[in-house]
Amino acid sequence: MRNVISFTFAAALSLLAPVAAYAEDEAPACLSDEDLRHLVNSGAVVPQIYAFRTARSQTGGDVINASLCPKDAGFVYRITTLTKDGKLGRVQIDAVTGKPMESH
Repeated sequence: MRNVISFTFAAALSLLAPVAAYAEDEAPACLSDEDLRHLVNSGAVVPQIYAFRTARSQTGGDVINASLCPKDAGFVYRITTLTKDGKLGRVQIDAVTGKPMESH
């Protein structure tokens, strides 16, 4: 059973690589962990944990990938989640307010 779960998780992660590459082409570069810490410590953005909680409540899945990226005049957390039944969820959280952004 454990091997099945490991295989399923590995398969789901392999599906994310093309999605991440596509997203990088159309969006400005996201920030490093060091930049993220600086912005959180200065109070410019909410801590990731708040964005993770919001993403989990929006998608019903566990966070498997997150990035802090510039957007318009602020920042956005781009978060990918994975549900227990293997579905990927993607949500954007306004990093200044911690609230979900509307999907396009």
